[in-house]
Amino acid sequence: MPTEDNKLDQEIYKVLYDFQLKGLESIKALHAKLEDKAAKYVTFISIIIAALTIFSKQYFFDKTEKGIFFYIVLALITLIFISLCGIARNLFQVMEVSKVGKLENNQQMIDFFTQNEITTIYYNLSMDLASIIKIYEDRNAEKVEYLNKAFKEIKFCGLMFILTVLLIVISTLVK
Repeated sequence: MPTEDNKLDQEIYKVLYDFQLKGLESIKALHAKLEDKAAKYVTFISIIIAALTIFSKQYFFDKTEKGIFFYIVLALITLIFISLCGIARNLFQVMEVSKVGKLENNQQMIDFFTQNEITTIYYNLSMDLASIIKIYEDRNAEKVEYLNKAFKEIKFCGLMFILTVLLIVISTLVK
């Protein structure tokens, strides 16, 4: 018959397990949010690519005179292209499929459940969850780093794009 201390231990380990489970749910949600943000950034750079393509086609193929503005715009478009490559690399690093931890669900785990006390089971599951959470935390830290790099590059690329559009407009007005 379980003693009062055993019931208390069991409750403590159950609370620990529940806490770790909530922590895992939270860190997995953050993991998904980071990937969602990367997908939104990809959408944004896709818009920049489409607009840049339209402006480039109009400017390069409809332009007969090649003055100083032409070469400045050409240099800026090249710079934007290089910037977009860096952005895409960082965003794809965020969206890269990576191995994350999971709880075992094999015969060994079934045997473990049937051969141990509930406090031992809760404790070991809590430890397993802690190691899975650590894997997610490490991967999320990498994702945040790549997203920050991509965001900085997006700001730079956006400014270069605006400057390019302004120079295209100015060069068409100054004939």
